[in-house]
Amino acid sequence: MKYVYGPVPSRRLGQSLGIDTIPLKTCNWNCVYCQLGRTVPLTNERREYFPSEEILSEVKETLITHKPGEIDWVTFVGSGEPTLHANIGWLIRQVRKITDLPVAVITNGS
Repeated sequence: MKYVYGPVPSRRLGQSLGIDTIPLKTCNWNCVYCQLGRTVPLTNERREYFPSEEILSEVKETLITHKPGEIDWVTFVGSGEPTLHANIGWLIRQVRKITDLPVAVITNGS
């Protein structure tokens, strides 16, 4: 899997299936507390960093391979700011169509 990982334990969300929509350190802020370290260069460019259909395909495949109860949440998060992916809204809608699991987006709020 290139874009989907887990499920991983989360203190807030239980067992979380992670979806990474952007390359490592693609972000518009350089937060001191960022677990990934310093962000250079910063970007505000919204584009389809990874192919949306491929991301969705991996999500479908992963959801099929896990038993009910093994995943508590589907979470868009990862290597930077997930909302920089131009199709984040479409991806969220598609994931909500294929599962009843709650969906979270971990973002810096920009």
